[in-house]
Amino acid sequence: MNIQDWTLYYDNFGPLSCQAPCTMYSVLYDHGKIPDPFYGTNERELQYLAEKDCVFESVFSAPPALLTREHIELVFHGLDTICHIYLNGTLLGKVKNMHREYVYEVKPLLTAGENTLRLEFKSPRRYFAQQQHKHYLYMNDGDTLPGAAHLRKAMYQSGWDWGPTLPDMGIFRGVELKGWNVDRFDGVAVRQHHENGSVSVELDVTTKCHAGCEIYADFDGKRVILKNGHGIIQVDNPKLWWARGYGDQPLYDLDVELVCGGEVIDRCHKQLGLRTLTVSTEPDADGKGSEFCFVLNGVKIFSMGANLVPMDNLLSRITDQRWETIVRQAVDANFNTLRVWGGGYYPDSRFYELCDQYGLLVWQDFMVACANIYLTSEMAEEFTQEAICNLKRLHHHASLALLCGNNEMESGVINWGSRDNQLVRDDYTRLYGHLLPELCETYAPDTYYWPSSPSSGGGFDDPDNPAKGDTHYWEVWHGGVPFTTYRQKRFRFCSEYGFESFPSMKTIRTFAREEDMNCFSRVMENHQKCRGGNGKILRYLADNYLYPAAFENLVYASQLLQADAIKYGVEHFRRQRGYCMGSTYWQFNDCWPVASWSSVDCFGRYKALHYAARKFYAPVAMGLFLENGALTVNIANEARAGFRGHIHLAMCRGNLTVLDGLRRDVEVEALSSRDVLTYRVDSRDPYDTFLYADLYDEQGRFLMRQVELLVPAKHFQWRKPAFDVRIAPVPGGAEISVQADVFAKGVFLDFRDFDCVLSDNFFALTAPAPYRVTVQTSRSVEELEQNLTIKSVYDIR
Repeated sequence: MNIQDWTLYYDNFGPLSCQAPCTMYSVLYDHGKIPDPFYGTNERELQYLAEKDCVFESVFSAPPALLTREHIELVFHGLDTICHIYLNGTLLGKVKNMHREYVYEVKPLLTAGENTLRLEFKSPRRYFAQQQHKHYLYMNDGDTLPGAAHLRKAMYQSGWDWGPTLPDMGIFRGVELKGWNVDRFDGVAVRQHHENGSVSVELDVTTKCHAGCEIYADFDGKRVILKNGHGIIQVDNPKLWWARGYGDQPLYDLDVELVCGGEVIDRCHKQLGLRTLTVSTEPDADGKGSEFCFVLNGVKIFSMGANLVPMDNLLSRITDQRWETIVRQAVDANFNTLRVWGGGYYPDSRFYELCDQYGLLVWQDFMVACANIYLTSEMAEEFTQEAICNLKRLHHHASLALLCGNNEMESGVINWGSRDNQLVRDDYTRLYGHLLPELCETYAPDTYYWPSSPSSGGGFDDPDNPAKGDTHYWEVWHGGVPFTTYRQKRFRFCSEYGFESFPSMKTIRTFAREEDMNCFSRVMENHQKCRGGNGKILRYLADNYLYPAAFENLVYASQLLQADAIKYGVEHFRRQRGYCMGSTYWQFNDCWPVASWSSVDCFGRYKALHYAARKFYAPVAMGLFLENGALTVNIANEARAGFRGHIHLAMCRGNLTVLDGLRRDVEVEALSSRDVLTYRVDSRDPYDTFLYADLYDEQGRFLMRQVELLVPAKHFQWRKPAFDVRIAPVPGGAEISVQADVFAKGVFLDFRDFDCVLSDNFFALTAPAPYRVTVQTSRSVEELEQNLTIKSVYDIR
């Protein structure tokens, strides 16, 4: 049974009823005891709440049938974080790790009447301060509460350069009572062995009491009995699982039953995708570097995606529907990879199931980011139990591609000055060089372990070397260099790089008043956690666009700028396919409404970057490179079949006069990148000249359009476009046809009172012909017409 009904006792607020999952901040907000923590500057004013303790209490009656069971366990799937657990006045345990489950045998303590379960949560902020006073630990360069690394709690909750400081307390996953007789499953370990076109699925099943019951497994139409919990099931002619873009994602059902006296007393169900998946770090022939790429079913693939951060600071609000939404948003932008960043928490199982279903590879960090760990024996045991819990839960997922020890700490120990000493290095090596890889070898032996990100392979061996391993490149943005610098770099796998923008005006209005609509207002700066971030946006804006007088046009311009920057990098990385084999930009999403590096904001609204990602991460993508007076067209083909099509290239004036043009048939081999066309640019007036290329497939279907200016957008001779927009109903939504009398770039369609995701947005109108996009919506054509707004680069002035 799930224990759903709880009461929060906090300070002088009195008893407040709630249902699990429930946390201190969320319950106080739901009852109107505190204002919205995300509005205005409330986050700063509510931080003190985490300095006090709180209690969650549940009074429940156990069903009579449950009480007849031989064993009854109380299971906590997620407690955040320092908690003393009492059942009917008996202390069950004192816990302090939100990244694992806790299970207690409670049959002797339960009564046939009412039972009281009391969870006493202790202040995380007080614990941070006490432990930091005892032993100093470096933690994220001042963005995060000092001492947070002493506790196995999601680090981002204590502040990050994109997140608020709201270290919550409470029940962030379910609590349940489980009853059973004789025995139950303790673990179902799965391995795959691929040989000669067949797959052997190896099972090792353990039980809690080792009672000698029979164990049966059903898989691929075969039913076998496992001897001593071990068995192998042969699959001939297997349907292989592929990352999206490379093939299908067939999933096989595995059902395991524990049988005693002819009765099934426990069941376990998993879905398996049959595949081989590892990482190649093969040295280069010249000995100067080594590749870093995922190898799926023997195929070296180019990873395309972004870094996933937690979706909310109030974790009780995370639902299966939100996991479904965010995974589908990744799929919509043609991601094939998500990196689960180490400053958050291990996602719910539903996330991994969805990644299996949709074909997204998961780079999974262990939960450490930008922090040294003081590896006492107690802390080592916490990491051990945390790893075992999550590896047993996740190891079988087809999507699980890599297990990474931490975020940035190998590089950090070397490069972050006074934080490097022998104790720090010794603890680092014990944790990431021995403890975690050994646990991975035991509980997830088929998943590749990587010690840190970035890294060249561990051992403090030049972890930032771009010729080996993965790279975090932050000279663009933090270093202030122009984003054109991306095209001067050669990385093997760029696992972090990014560029900030403001969220949409609709999102800004959820936390700011009209009088706050200035990027340097107190409210806007509170919703910008990167130090000097808004100033950085303006400085990069000055290099590329005019300064907009209206705040809403500044917001729009910031999103164009962000999309320009990341597009500039990704097209270069994909052009180098074979040497560079991965791009996961920072970051995919947000945990609250904020100016950040995300491509989708906390309300799920797409920024210009997310629409751009659809194109630069498309299986067949086209990039334009203006180099040495010529325009080179590159096509990157990440499909397992060759590509044939054609390109229409034109050079035009801003009034849409065509100066020159050509058509070129193109052919690109599978899993390759090729420069297919070089066009010499000769323009008498570069301030009124643009080039565009349209890509079509072999059947003549339009795939994408790319545009190149000869001068920065701020210097181009923009003309005010007169838009002609027509909306017509189509099955499941509407088609929007847009025309303009002059060249228009960054054409942004939005709706005042509601949100819609379009098939394309922030697009260019390069010819008099209409450009058509579709929208899936239940809104009428009349509603769409009445609410439609439109912007273009011309408005940035």
